[in-house]
Amino acid sequence: MKKAILTVGNTLRGDDGVAEYTGESIEGASDWTVFYGGDAPENQLHNIRVFNPDIIVIIDAVTGIEKGMAEFIDLDDDPGYSFATHNIPVQLLVKYLRIEYENVLFLGIGIDKKNALEIGTGLSQTAVKGSASAMDKIYQFDLLL
Repeated sequence: MKKAILTVGNTLRGDDGVAEYTGESIEGASDWTVFYGGDAPENQLHNIRVFNPDIIVIIDAVTGIEKGMAEFIDLDDDPGYSFATHNIPVQLLVKYLRIEYENVLFLGIGIDKKNALEIGTGLSQTAVKGSASAMDKIYQFDLLL
């Protein structure tokens, strides 16, 4: 099974870079292929299409869930999870990918928005904890595949 992770977020904006941090941690420790989307994840769509995965997990920092935790979120319900420093809303990205791929999931990592507004602040301990929670979710999900 070909498994892809698409990270979303701006590493220059503190905790908004938590998805890339998570991707770097997962990349060497599993059989997931990581695509780094930064603040323009749409630029990775061609590479994902060439890879042609069976499943895609999009990871991004969000507000609206417990800080330092990660959750698989159904963005179709749009329950108010938010926070974006990138060009297009992640909900639109998910909808677009679902046109071609049946298995597209969104994994949000809960952050404190104030830790993602200033440039060059680095990851907080809360974001690092959230990254660990995201990796646990990915590894648990892996066992179900």
